[in-house]
Amino acid sequence: MPNLHRTVWVDADSCPVQKEIEEMSADCGVTARFIATVNHFSTEKSRGSWTFVDDGSQSVDLYILNAAAKGDVVITQDLSLAVLLTSKGVYVMTPRGKLIKESDADHIMNQKFIRQQTMKQKRKWKGPSAFTDKHREEFRKTFQYLLSEYEGI
Repeated sequence: MPNLHRTVWVDADSCPVQKEIEEMSADCGVTARFIATVNHFSTEKSRGSWTFVDDGSQSVDLYILNAAAKGDVVITQDLSLAVLLTSKGVYVMTPRGKLIKESDADHIMNQKFIRQQTMKQKRKWKGPSAFTDKHREEFRKTFQYLLSEYEGI
């Protein structure tokens, strides 16, 4: 996995591993950019690596989609965004540590279609399980792998 770019983009509205991203990116000299809607604004986040966009259902996604370049890393829970990014040569992972590959696109989009059809029929769709320490550790492991590939460690 050669030639990682220097930017890690974070879909930060509901990202449970922000501290890990900050610490691990800084340790490797990689820039982490956190993108969130104005609803998540705070004075402590108003400086540095945070960018706030309009409050809209896809505002953060569109910002990241337009800003991320081949070799960058994006951390997001939005698998539809992940599908679009992997086709651009962007490395995408979830806060739970799952690395999304371009070959996952068909499965992801089929699952999204089934979920939408289920919801149209007013049936319940089971959401993701609660975020655990195991997910946090899996994230750290996968993210360290991506960063070490960049650093050549």
